[in-house]
Amino acid sequence: MTVLAIDPEPIDHRWARITGRAPVLAATCRHYLDQIAVSLRPNSVAGADVCLRLFASWLVDHDPDVHAFRQVQRRHIEGYKRWLATREGRTGQPLKKTTISLRLGMLRVIIERLIEWDHPDAPARNPIFGTDLPRLDEPLPKFLDDDHAARFMAAATRLDPFRRLIVEMLARTGLRVGEFCTLQADAIVELGDTHWLRVPVGKLHTDRYIPLHPILLDLHTVWRAWAGPDDSGLLITNHGRPVDRYCVARVLDRCAHIAGIGHVHPHQLRHTLATQAINRGMSLEAIAAMLGHRSMRMTLIYARIADHTVADQYFAAAQQVDDLYTNPLTSPA
Repeated sequence: MTVLAIDPEPIDHRWARITGRAPVLAATCRHYLDQIAVSLRPNSVAGADVCLRLFASWLVDHDPDVHAFRQVQRRHIEGYKRWLATREGRTGQPLKKTTISLRLGMLRVIIERLIEWDHPDAPARNPIFGTDLPRLDEPLPKFLDDDHAARFMAAATRLDPFRRLIVEMLARTGLRVGEFCTLQADAIVELGDTHWLRVPVGKLHTDRYIPLHPILLDLHTVWRAWAGPDDSGLLITNHGRPVDRYCVARVLDRCAHIAGIGHVHPHQLRHTLATQAINRGMSLEAIAAMLGHRSMRMTLIYARIADHTVADQYFAAAQQVDDLYTNPLTSPA
């Protein structure tokens, strides 16, 4: 059984089954989905749909007396939590804490909104608390150290113009792979004496401009002459066809194989650029603008990495401590 499959019946039938057994509950769910569809993106609405169907299906199966959302009590949430903890994901492994946190966190927000809207079927209070969400690990970003990064970029010079442009563009701009694949033909603009890369609305729904290294301009010109005419409307294509993340992954794997450094994921190049930048004095604010972070909290993750920045400051402080130990202060007798 998977996280999304309560039973083998088709998705459309699941809501029909819920409606037949708890019509008020189903109507509340549909009302909520209709409302957020006006203001949220389709993927967000789809995620809420899965969250509600999963919880509603569990409710009608485990407590047939529940017919409406306003009947949901704390005991239901506690039972649902235990049930989620016993489920298996698509790979047959227990659900990850991130998945459980997502399911409970989204359900908590839904109930909170129903209460704020004074919905007639809203519970009297929210039965899901922040402490119900599993505490998640906060691993540091995986990046290439200077030696591996240098070997990787040296290997890129041995690739054809198309593959080299992909590697260099990702490594020197910090673009997300989805942003890279959808760059428009007019993405390169000149403002003053500097060329910039305009990154359109993407993951965080904001535009941004990234300074474009002169090497990238040259590589794009070389690739354009090598590839021939292209009327796709995209900045970079694979013989006129859009580039997808799988194509990018294959290119990076080939480059990493030449460099002899093992697998390199596209997002590693983003993390690598940010780490290199912070180690060489670039401000966190500038890094946030370059990477398109909406919150500085996202950028501060790079300040936690135990690299040259941390080491330099540690040894500077350690020197002062050593001076204290070797030249102890003496107090008058």
